[in-house]
Amino acid sequence: MAQVTAHTRFCRDLRRLAILQGGLVLVVGLVVFVAWLAGIDSLKGLRPGLPTMKANTALCFMLCGATLVLEGLPHFSSLIRRAAQVCSGLVILISVLTFAQYLFGVDLGVDHLLVKDTARGLELGYPGRMAPNTALCFVLLGAALLCIETETRIIGWPSQILATFATIIALVGFVGYLYGQAEFPGISRYAQMAVHTTVCFLLMGIGLFFVRPDRGFMRVVTHSGLGGVLARWLLPPALVLPILLGGLVFAGYRAGAYALPFALALIAAGNVIAFALLVWVAAFALDRVEARRLRVEEERVRLEAREQAARAEAAAQQRERSRAEAAEREAQRAVRTREEVLAIVSHDLKNPLGSIALSTQLMRRLLPAGEEGERIRKHAHTIERSVERMDRLIRDLLDMVSIQAGQLKLDLRRYAVDDLVRDGLVLLEPLAIEKRVALRTHLPWERYWVECDRDRFFQVLSNLVGNALKFTPEGGSVTVEGAAGEGFMRFSVRDTGPGIPAEALPHLFEPFWQVEGTGKKGTGLGLTISRGIVMAHGGSLEVESEQGQGSTFSFTLPRLAPKSERERERAPEPPVH
Repeated sequence: MAQVTAHTRFCRDLRRLAILQGGLVLVVGLVVFVAWLAGIDSLKGLRPGLPTMKANTALCFMLCGATLVLEGLPHFSSLIRRAAQVCSGLVILISVLTFAQYLFGVDLGVDHLLVKDTARGLELGYPGRMAPNTALCFVLLGAALLCIETETRIIGWPSQILATFATIIALVGFVGYLYGQAEFPGISRYAQMAVHTTVCFLLMGIGLFFVRPDRGFMRVVTHSGLGGVLARWLLPPALVLPILLGGLVFAGYRAGAYALPFALALIAAGNVIAFALLVWVAAFALDRVEARRLRVEEERVRLEAREQAARAEAAAQQRERSRAEAAEREAQRAVRTREEVLAIVSHDLKNPLGSIALSTQLMRRLLPAGEEGERIRKHAHTIERSVERMDRLIRDLLDMVSIQAGQLKLDLRRYAVDDLVRDGLVLLEPLAIEKRVALRTHLPWERYWVECDRDRFFQVLSNLVGNALKFTPEGGSVTVEGAAGEGFMRFSVRDTGPGIPAEALPHLFEPFWQVEGTGKKGTGLGLTISRGIVMAHGGSLEVESEQGQGSTFSFTLPRLAPKSERERERAPEPPVH
């Protein structure tokens, strides 16, 4: 895409240059034509003794330049196309009539049609008549402009071939002036072009190539491939070096430094050296391009290999995703099966456990007094504690499944913080008294409100305070604190127990995990369930502990704006459990 854009831009620049060349030829022709009308001899031949540009020549240059400008316009209508064809046709008509006068030795009155030239003794002795080679160049250029859009199957684009012949004829005259030609003896007498005439012909010939740079010979030059690169490298020096070399050798010959044969030998040898140098430069350029092409090819091969590896990796990832998706479907099926099993087990276990609990209570009431009855009563109490432990395990398993499935149901209501904490600690105070551990509260004096599930809050508080009481030795203390934050309420349970080892902290909230060596046994689900309940409320549960310094478990709940006194009076009392 970048090469196509560069090629398009290059062609557009060449067309603009062709328009500039056509405009310059138009201006030169106009100036010389005005000089003929005003009698300004210095603008006709540039220097006394040299051939002059005739009035008809200036008119033909005006027509040719205007045609080249019109053909170079990016957008042109049929009217502009017709005007360009009329101008080229007039050029052909004037030049053919002039050439016919030389061929048949007649005077058709074309030479003095616009301006009368009375000067004699110069050129061919036909005042006001352009030279034969000038007329021939105009025939070629006019035909080239007229068929600029024509393409043939045999010779391709004839306009560029015609422009080539006209450029060669003009180049001979231009190089002659460069080498100091002032006289025109012999056959050169019939090739007397003015200096600015040769320049205008060169501009027109080159402009015809530039105005259609994507056709014929120019398509090779402007192409972005290797041929175009070589053409752009070699054409300028191939056109300039022989002319410069010939001029230098001819200057030495005119200065008497060597004879004419030696001058010709120098020119031939210089041309050989120049073209050999150009061939070497072309070979060097080709070698660099080929090396670059090989590097690009190697890079392309590496990119293809990398792309194939990427495709293989993508295919492997796709297969891995497919396996992962299949495993996830299987995992979901296993979760559903687990939930169904847990539901069945909990249902089938709860009924017999309830029957065992009722039967044990009835048995304890019916046991006789005395040593035998007391011994059986202790066994019954052990059965009751086992039933309670199994019932709690079932409830913990069900809560765990609900949390993992994201289906934990919450009954969210608005509660005052101090009421929640005090109500939640009522059931834990007997355990603290039994353990001989001080159970304290430290709540803010200002009343704050939270939105939560009251039973679930009690469950979290019971788990954290129960664990603290379990691990705090006699004489220690457990403190429940409340602190208001920005949009949340933080509840902390701080104990004076032995603390938790640093290596155990990352595993505290893992299911069924317990600190080894404590001698305290449980289900290992309390902290996991507590964190799931807090997160379901939109809060977080964290722990800070240092071995030998106690532990602090903190959780947050969203804090609500305080109610007005009237709303507080109408608020229903929280249910008692």
